[in-house]
Amino acid sequence: MKKFEKKFVASWTDLDPNWHVANHAYIKYAADTRVAFFSVIKLDKEEFENLNLGPVLFYEHMYYYKEILMGVEFKVNVEVNGYSDDGKFFSLFQNFYDTKGNHLAHLDLAFGVMDTKTRKLISMPTASFEILKSAAKSRSFKILTKEDMRKHGKFPENNI
Repeated sequence: MKKFEKKFVASWTDLDPNWHVANHAYIKYAADTRVAFFSVIKLDKEEFENLNLGPVLFYEHMYYYKEILMGVEFKVNVEVNGYSDDGKFFSLFQNFYDTKGNHLAHLDLAFGVMDTKTRKLISMPTASFEILKSAAKSRSFKILTKEDMRKHGKFPENNI
């Protein structure tokens, strides 16, 4: 499967006080692109509901390279950066480019799939996982372990 991408045009409602696209808008564009990507791998809203599944984010790290101004057309893509053998953990890269190919931003994220009734992580449905495996992969792609989900050294610190 070729690299999935979606096109956008920066709008007035996406701007911050510096007159460029705000952080929350980058996150919104990335999420919108991921939802469209999930539909391609047969995990649309209806399928999530039918299977009592939902994606759960572990982290999102955004890197900004060039600002996006109002009216600028750009695209956001999705690359698979990793997945666990059991289909419970996933890493995606999403890159933002203008129409000339200038790299505007990069999002590194990790997620899993949760059973919405038991509230526990489960494996992605086999058919969807097989399609995801055929998606475009990043240059740094790797098979993930549970430890990779804590690679940044962040752990819960209860305040009891």
